[in-house]
Formats: sequence, structure tokens, C-alpha cells
Amino acid sequence: MTDDKVLETGKETQLHVGFVNSVKASLETAKNKTAGVRKTDAQLFIANVVSPAAATLLAGITAAIGGNQIFQQAAAQTNDGGWRLACILVAIFGFIATVSGVFKKQFEDRLARGNQCVGRLLALDLAIKTGSSEWEQAAKEYGEIVKTFPEIVS
Repeated sequence: MTDDKVLETGKETQLHVGFVNSVKASLETAKNKTAGVRKTDAQLFIANVVSPAAATLLAGITAAIGGNQIFQQAAAQTNDGGWRLACILVAIFGFIATVSGVFKKQFEDRLARGNQCVGRLLALDLAIKTGSSEWEQAAKEYGEIVKTFPEIVS
């Protein structure tokens, strides 16, 4: 082997190592961002279930027992204070349910994109590790992933 071939092979190896590190870094970033979105999505799911249930339960109990009976301290302070407090609480729970439902939909979409990105990066990483993909093909796939999911991998 000539010195030029050795240098060329060394540069190529460095490029491959750099490429592999870029894929791994992007995969780690995508996993972390997707995990954060998954956590927020789970919290929104809980809020989206608990808030309307709490509003319905509070409205039903208040109607059955009476607002002034349930919230006696509020009733003692003003005329119909217990009913007002019950209505305010039901409205707040309803508002939380509405807002969390809107954000839940947005986070579901983000989570789906994040999972798709992580899946593609995992497949690419596996193809690189097993050598089942040519470097040019792997680089092209990585470029498509970065182009498709810039908000997730960067």
C-alpha cells in the first residue's frame, strides 16, 4: 500500500467514525426529546380524564346535597356562597379539561413524530452496526431523517 492509500483510508475511517457518532448523538437527542414529550402527554392525559370527571362529580354531588351544605364556610360568608363556589370549581375543572384536550392532541402528534424519528434512527444505527448498509446509503438515510425531523434531532 502506498502512503497516499493509507492516508485516504485513515481519512475515510475518521469520516465513518464521525458519521457514526453523529447518528448516535441524534438518536440520543431524539430519545430524550421523545421521552419528555411522552411524559407531558401522560400528564395531559391524566388532566384530560380527571378534570371532567371531577367537574361532573362535583356538579352531581352539589345538585344532590346542595352547594351551601357542602361548602358551609363559603355559605356562611355570603348568600349562596356554597353554590357560587361549587359553580366556580366546576367551571375551573371544565376549563382545565378543555385546554388539556387541545394540548393533548398536539402532544400526541409530537409523540408520534418522535417515535417515528427514533425508530428510523434505531434502524439506521442497527444497519451501520451490522454493516448491512453502504456508507453512502446510510448517509442518504440520515440526511432524510434530519430533513424530516429537524425539531427532534437538533
